[in-house]
Amino acid sequence: MKKPLLSERLNFRIDKESFDAFEDKVKAFGGSRSVFFRDMVLNNKTQVIERKKTTDNTKQALYLLNKSSNNINQLARAANIANQTGKISDNIYSSFLAELENQSQLLRALLDHVS
Repeated sequence: MKKPLLSERLNFRIDKESFDAFEDKVKAFGGSRSVFFRDMVLNNKTQVIERKKTTDNTKQALYLLNKSSNNINQLARAANIANQTGKISDNIYSSFLAELENQSQLLRALLDHVS
């Protein structure tokens, strides 16, 4: 029986830690990366988890979260400069940073909720 022509190519990127784990699995499998990947995907040896559909409301919330986190970074930078130049006291600076951290945690919680 003639082997099928493997004409289509798939490419993807992963971080170093994931790559090392992938390589360990390929070595344990005993074949090439390509054979391993085809076997896992085509023989349903993977667990596919469907991502949530991104709604317009979710997109809007993510946009606003992005803008808010950018504003928090700008405020933190301005407070740092003001503290370094002596325009605000260390006490005010510390309480300001604590409040920014609180706002950041609230935004993270909201992000977990919408994504």
